[in-house]
Amino acid sequence: MLILALFILAAEILDHEMTSQEKKETGVYKLSDKQKAALQEWIDIHYEKRQTPLATRSPHKNRPTLSESLLNGSYIRLSDGSLWNVRPQDTPFTQSWINAVEIIISPSNDKEYPYKLTNSLTGTSIYARKADHLPSK
Repeated sequence: MLILALFILAAEILDHEMTSQEKKETGVYKLSDKQKAALQEWIDIHYEKRQTPLATRSPHKNRPTLSESLLNGSYIRLSDGSLWNVRPQDTPFTQSWINAVEIIISPSNDKEYPYKLTNSLTGTSIYARKADHLPSK
């Protein structure tokens, strides 16, 4: 009976903390209560909840925002005019990013895509490299 209560509690935590859109994007809506409990347990063990969500932090003057997503998310342009070529497996993320969201740029450990760009609203990160121009057709 206690295990069942834990499953229900874990399912409620994910259901309460995530929006309908986030549940759809992550696939959480497809999980059983037991699977949600296992996922919540893994999250609890491996991560700490932020004191302040990224979306509510005060904006930083030096951080650019997303201006546009180009070529189905394969490239993004930031408010500082920089153009970025997105790692192919990360384009599903950039396709759903909204304009004017602050982007945090940091180094990555990937030699092909040496930068990690993090969406300050969702916390999702992608790997990218600077580009001079869009590819010609």
